[in-house]
Amino acid sequence: MNRFSVIEFIRRIYRLPQDYPELNWTRTDLYRRRLEQVKSGWIITGLIMLISGSTAVVCVLGAFATFLSLAFLEPENPPL
Repeated sequence: MNRFSVIEFIRRIYRLPQDYPELNWTRTDLYRRRLEQVKSGWIITGLIMLISGSTAVVCVLGAFATFLSLAFLEPENPPL
C-alpha cells in the first residue's frame, strides 16, 4: 500500500528532481536517528517546562530547544 507523503506531493507539484540533496538527507539513517533524539529532547524539555511553571523559563527553554533541534538536524557536509 502506498503511503501518502506531503513532501512527495509538494515535490511533484513544483517538479523538483528526485535526487535533490536536501531531500535525500532526510532519507538517511543518520537523520532518522537524530530526529528520534530531537523528539526525545523535546519531550524532556516539555516536562521541564511543565514543572517550572514560569513563563520566562518556558520561553527561554523553547527558544533554546528550537535552536538545538535545527542545528542538530543540519547535515554535517551541506551540499554546495
